[in-house]
Amino acid sequence: MDQILNIDWSFIDQIGDNPFLAMGFFLANGGWIILLIVIVWGVIHLWLDWRQSLYVGKRVYVVLAIDVPRLQEQGPKAVDNMFAYLAGAHGSHSFVDKWWRGALQDTISCEIISIEGNIQFIIRTVRKYRDLVEAAIYAQYPDARITEVEDYATHVPQQFPDEEWDMWGTEMIPTQKVDFYPLRTYPAFEDKVSQEFKDPLSAMFESFGRLGPGEQAWYQIVLIPISQGDFVKAGALFIKKLTGQKVEAKRTLLDKTVDLPLTALSMTMDAISGAEPPKKDAKSGPDFRMLAMTPGERDIVAAVENKLSKLVYQVKIRFIYVARKEKKSNPRIVNPFIGAIKQFNTNNMQSLKPELKKIGMSSSIILFKNTRNNWRKTSLMRAYKNRSDWAGYRRFHLCTEELATLWHFPHSLQVKAPQLKKTEAKYTEPPANIPFG
Repeated sequence: MDQILNIDWSFIDQIGDNPFLAMGFFLANGGWIILLIVIVWGVIHLWLDWRQSLYVGKRVYVVLAIDVPRLQEQGPKAVDNMFAYLAGAHGSHSFVDKWWRGALQDTISCEIISIEGNIQFIIRTVRKYRDLVEAAIYAQYPDARITEVEDYATHVPQQFPDEEWDMWGTEMIPTQKVDFYPLRTYPAFEDKVSQEFKDPLSAMFESFGRLGPGEQAWYQIVLIPISQGDFVKAGALFIKKLTGQKVEAKRTLLDKTVDLPLTALSMTMDAISGAEPPKKDAKSGPDFRMLAMTPGERDIVAAVENKLSKLVYQVKIRFIYVARKEKKSNPRIVNPFIGAIKQFNTNNMQSLKPELKKIGMSSSIILFKNTRNNWRKTSLMRAYKNRSDWAGYRRFHLCTEELATLWHFPHSLQVKAPQLKKTEAKYTEPPANIPFG
């Protein structure tokens, strides 16, 4: 039999004993094709990374400080509208733009910072979007004051350990892998009887205002505008699963190619035997699955549908507390910040938590604790300063209503933080008929 099949077992034994000979045998018998595909794939991605790095290096950024009016009574709904307007920053790129220019989607970073107790709202984006950002703010807050300032993050070290400074930081990540579940949003903080809005960020402003000399707290939400179609389609399928509806798996081209000869053979056999093709079952009456759902399940479906009705961004959320070593006190700001974020968590839907295993500072590390935590500090500080939309944990999706809950200007009648930056007077344009000369 071995002679008929022409198998040289001695050569097979040699291959098993010599890995270099085995590799040569693999390449000589078609393995070079797989190797060529891997090399081409690597070269293509190295090219794309190079072009994108050149594109990023040419970006010109602007940091805008926003001072809200002293008597400001608008709630997060105005910021909800503002975020919907900022979705105009989304742009599609052609093949040439992507592969030659290395074009990427530009981002917008919305931040709340406290430098020694002075609280400031910050928006950082590329300069070409400055008019877009200012129009979005002035449309909702005509009396706001917007000023271009120096980037505050450049005044602290980026490499740790440092002789004078130390830091604690983390990324806030979702507990659910499914992004269609929403957080608890600002309508839930309105009293149903008096319609009074209880600002959930007031506790954060209070703790930020308590920082002293040599202390800083930074809260950052990086917004990545996206195309809405894919998220909405996937969300519609998710709702069908929640309501118990049958979801047919999308057939790939490979599935259709494999099934084509089997289908043709089945049709031929049916024609020869004279058998009739099976008929599809008709729907028998209305679907009562929604009626069998509990009130809590119906609330979840309604909340998911409400999120899908809003414009959605991909986001990354970071928090950093940096201070001089003699002034640093984590319990004074870290615990209040995490407590403020937990107000938006829901037990049966989405929640946010600090990521401490791979990104944030962890106290549970045993081996090389200081070295590993210092490496994490350096990585997180670099990602924050660059407003990176990829470093760290994966991006996740939040709608404009959720974003307006997590980041909004304070209601002046509820937030009494004395060091919150506000405009001292109303700014207006000069009259058109003012005399000159």
